Amino acid sequence: MSSNPIGGFQNKIKQPLGCLGLGLGEGALGMPLQRKAISLSAFIGIVGALIIQRKHKNRDRGAPRTSPRGEHGLATSRRKSGAGSQRDEESLMGLAHGIAVLHASDADEIERRLRAKLVPGSAVEILAMYSSLLDAVVTDPAHMTTPISDHLVHRGHGVFDTCTLRHNRLHCTDEHIDRLLRSAAAARIHHGFTRASILRAILAAAKASGASSACVRYWIGAGPGDFHWLPDRCVEATLYVVVYNEKPSARKLEPSFDAGLEEITVTPKVPFKPPLLAGLKSNNYLINCLSGMESYAASKRGCYGIQVDEKGRVGEGAVCSALFVFEQEASSNGASNGTSPDEEVRHLVVATPRFDGTILAGTTAAAALALLNEASMLGASAFDQYLRPGETRVVVVDARQRDVYAAEAKEKAREMIFVAGDYKVHGIVRWDGTAIGQGSVGPVARYLNHALEARMHQGNGVAV
Repeated sequence: MSSNPIGGFQNKIKQPLGCLGLGLGEGALGMPLQRKAISLSAFIGIVGALIIQRKHKNRDRGAPRTSPRGEHGLATSRRKSGAGSQRDEESLMGLAHGIAVLHASDADEIERRLRAKLVPGSAVEILAMYSSLLDAVVTDPAHMTTPISDHLVHRGHGVFDTCTLRHNRLHCTDEHIDRLLRSAAAARIHHGFTRASILRAILAAAKASGASSACVRYWIGAGPGDFHWLPDRCVEATLYVVVYNEKPSARKLEPSFDAGLEEITVTPKVPFKPPLLAGLKSNNYLINCLSGMESYAASKRGCYGIQVDEKGRVGEGAVCSALFVFEQEASSNGASNGTSPDEEVRHLVVATPRFDGTILAGTTAAAALALLNEASMLGASAFDQYLRPGETRVVVVDARQRDVYAAEAKEKAREMIFVAGDYKVHGIVRWDGTAIGQGSVGPVARYLNHALEARMHQGNGVAV
């Protein structure tokens, strides 16, 4: 055994401490230790403190850790046994109370975990995302992120809108982008985005997605910067665009078109939005979500719900506009609508609630009214192909906005229809247990289901 155990220990640690940049020459810790009244335990304590300080400096600089990686890509050490080994191992493995702590050097592991959660479990395939923070489009779902400090996320201070990609053309962009900009102004979001710059980002994302047909959503947020409610310290306003498609294997939450929906009145249990939020497409859709959940919980045959105000007037569904088909009370001579006076034809009028600031100004509802008024010029022939055996011929003689009362609709409506998302149509066959019309999807709903989709195939829109 060495007669100078402290000196022997000094020799053993010179090389590894030298690798750490802690020289043991004369004038440092390398002076003859026997000259100093320093114990072995004190010396080890000093060295340990220097090593920890050096390790922390390297981590603060973002230097990659040099310890080997385990099966999950995390920095690991050899397992130790005995008291305190769990705490030591947690410190060296990047664990805090048994939860992994991932740093910039663990980027591969962060990606792996996100991809494992986001891709297999999602009901949609997200094909591309544009972020103004990057000013680029990314196509890996694991990289499609928004900062948690973006006020769009933690304060709901953001607005959004949609459009449709069909056959490599974007449809309804003008009305949707205009509404997005109106919503952003109403939400007092200060930004520099223009119709042209927003369309450019949408086109870029659509092109990068590689899809010929898809759904498109886009948001303007107050931006990242802090967790305050005031946006004054936000770095910059943000624009995000996402292009996606629902996976064919995804569980369907809505009945088929032919089956129709069975809806319920959700108010007052779920209240109306205040006019400010009702008139814009805010990122805060809690009321919409609760409305749909209330309906879905009732029978699984509905998923929107119907709002009715204190005066009995119909508002809207969770994410859709409502249309009602009534028989014209005083039928005029049908000859002006492409029918002879002797033919049996039901003359119909279509009404949708007014965009008076208490509900969203639905772009699909406006398109539906325009299509129905165009069809009225063609007479009953416009609807003949949508009749079922035994149904009487129909012609829509007028389609407009007006107040619609729930009691009136339940008693007199021949059809009730929800429209949304540029082309989506649902016939409502029962409302609060009361059959609407014949209790089945009617010819006007069938016509709109075809006509709204057909306009996506007519060569209009913006080429991608």
